[in-house]
Amino acid sequence: MPYIAAFDIGTTSMKGVLLDRQANVHGACTVRLDTHYGPDGEIEQNPDDWWAGVKEIADKWWHTFAIDPTQVVGITFSGQMEDVISISNRETWAILYSDTRAVDEADWIQQTCPELQDAIGNTIRSSTPLAKLRWQQNHNPDKYERSSAFVFSAKDYIIYQLTNAVVTDPTTGATTGMMNLEKRQWELESLRKLDLDPAKLPALMEADETVGYVTEAAAGQTGFPELTPVVCGSGDAGASTIGAAAVHHGDSYFYIGTTGWAAVIRDNVQLREPIDGLFHLAHLPKKTNITIAPLLNAGNVHRWAVQTFASTGNVEDYETFENMVQASAPGSNGVLFLPYIHGERCPVHDAEAKGAFWGIGPTTTTSDFARAVMEGLSFSLKQIMDALTDDTVGTVTLIGGGTKSTSWCQMLADCIGRPIRVPTASEYMPVIGASTTAFIAMGWVKDYQDFTERFIMPAEATVYEPNLQRYEQYQAIYQRYVQLYPAMKGIDR
Repeated sequence: MPYIAAFDIGTTSMKGVLLDRQANVHGACTVRLDTHYGPDGEIEQNPDDWWAGVKEIADKWWHTFAIDPTQVVGITFSGQMEDVISISNRETWAILYSDTRAVDEADWIQQTCPELQDAIGNTIRSSTPLAKLRWQQNHNPDKYERSSAFVFSAKDYIIYQLTNAVVTDPTTGATTGMMNLEKRQWELESLRKLDLDPAKLPALMEADETVGYVTEAAAGQTGFPELTPVVCGSGDAGASTIGAAAVHHGDSYFYIGTTGWAAVIRDNVQLREPIDGLFHLAHLPKKTNITIAPLLNAGNVHRWAVQTFASTGNVEDYETFENMVQASAPGSNGVLFLPYIHGERCPVHDAEAKGAFWGIGPTTTTSDFARAVMEGLSFSLKQIMDALTDDTVGTVTLIGGGTKSTSWCQMLADCIGRPIRVPTASEYMPVIGASTTAFIAMGWVKDYQDFTERFIMPAEATVYEPNLQRYEQYQAIYQRYVQLYPAMKGIDR
């Protein structure tokens, strides 16, 4: 039986699956990843950990699941974006998307080349790889010079390890601050103006293009047969969008992982948006874009709450936390929670924003705190979805690890007043979305719409219908919630 091997490299873990021609999942594996937090706000990972994860998953396929490696006919990926990863002969660390050390460099780029932002369709921020490259030039020029190239998604580093090809896809390219969104080409003139060497950039390839073949050296380390085709794949937002069956103008969905986002598909880009912090990315189907409202606070805050209110020692008790949430009535006994524990990018763009509880009284319980956390996260998602789309009817797809919390799924439906559709294999939908690129490359499907109609929309799913009484109740509470950040901003500054 022929298989597509698909890997999804996230922040806290990476996943690998094998898919047959009917998109059935085999050999699902997960490997945990470590992140380094430095004293000056550095947020980094070791790219060799990603490569070790690929080898570990492949080894499980061959020896635990007894898969014949020669049955793998193609390899593809999705991966975290906005990273800066050096291609160098020396060990190096990847600067992650959430690392915001390049504040001064982002300001300098905006002042030096103000026309760039209209071409790329996005705002240059401290998290933008272009600003981080400039930071490298200013603070670590030797490392910048000895790097033969840079890539900007974790999956591109793995492609390099497998094939020696230095490539990226347009979805990832759109996050770098260097790609013309409409033309899907590097903005070479602007880069030269900023004194950045375009020769250090990866080649831009479509997500469904074969970019190389497994080398003899990589075959020896992974067990994949030499000359197995390797497809470019997509940055995680593009793969997740396909996994949510969002391919047409107006389609929308939520993703809840360690961080999260809300997204809507558009045929064109609106440069003047109602809220700050939006991303405009090239979608996998050509001539379509994804408008994304990114959240720094999502599953990581859920996990923090579990650790804080429902854990004993080092054991995180999610079941106990779920019971606590359900033990408190909607409205959390008057307690509101602002979920900006890690700062925030959207609906407010404030790296110094803080989390807060408000409304604590003598009858407040730990269950009220637990429910308030989940309501605050749900209100945050509602706030960005309201800004992205005028739609007030229709089902919204929810994917990612956060869907394991049934109380959160129901609460979100109650907050937005729309049904929430959660695919049964929701946690693996991003990697299944990534596999679409190889299905097209191998000729197994015609295009992205063909794949979603045949394999994603018919897939088993749970639908959470909104409770209209709770919806009305949450509407009133939400009006108080949106006043929290403006009222508290500046208290600690």
